[in-house]
Amino acid sequence: MAEDADKERERLLSSPVRLRIMAALLAGEVVEFTALLEFLDLTRGNLSSHMKQLSEAGYVSIIKEFAGKKPRTTYEITEIGIREFEIYISILESIIGPLKKGVSP
Repeated sequence: MAEDADKERERLLSSPVRLRIMAALLAGEVVEFTALLEFLDLTRGNLSSHMKQLSEAGYVSIIKEFAGKKPRTTYEITEIGIREFEIYISILESIIGPLKKGVSP
């Protein structure tokens, strides 16, 4: 089971776009679709596709509502997403740390 979680984390967060999305969401509480779109310089379809994968994994919540008559989509990182992101960053640090010191992993 843990091996499956490790593989899923690697699959999701090894994508540079999804890694950037998670970092952006971790920095903000709730982020609007348009702000994330502009910040990451992605197309609407590309962002939507990545967010769907992260949402299905339970890493982010997608909140759809109306502001007046205009639809508004916002995203929030979940507790699971925070935990998995922190684990992934720790793994990266354990790989990079020794390399910075000139030691092979």
